Amino acid sequence: MHIEIDFDGTIVSGTLNDSETAKAFFEALPISVHVGSSGMDFCGQMEQSFPYDAAQVGYGWSNGDINYNPGGGWFAVFFDGEDASGSYGDQVNMGRLDDGAIETLHGLRGSYDVTIRKA
Repeated sequence: MHIEIDFDGTIVSGTLNDSETAKAFFEALPISVHVGSSGMDFCGQMEQSFPYDAAQVGYGWSNGDINYNPGGGWFAVFFDGEDASGSYGDQVNMGRLDDGAIETLHGLRGSYDVTIRKA
């Protein structure tokens, strides 16, 4: 399940996994969400909520992860901070950014109204 994330004309791509959450997310596309950067990710609270398996909820991320936070309905794409991410809970991994996307996200600053769509 391939997706594109459009940051006001800068597009990065990703691949979703086969989890229940990722499948429901993919079926709901396109989704628009306002995201801001913390220096390690771009994240924003979505209006939608998605099903998830409690066994998949964990701590931390790997740089390049596309995650859902079921506690607050947050969508996040991570491009840094992997080494210190273990203290961040409520993470459900939905997939990974494709090659080159991490570098692209490092070059973006501020906040964006992003559109996530099927590729």
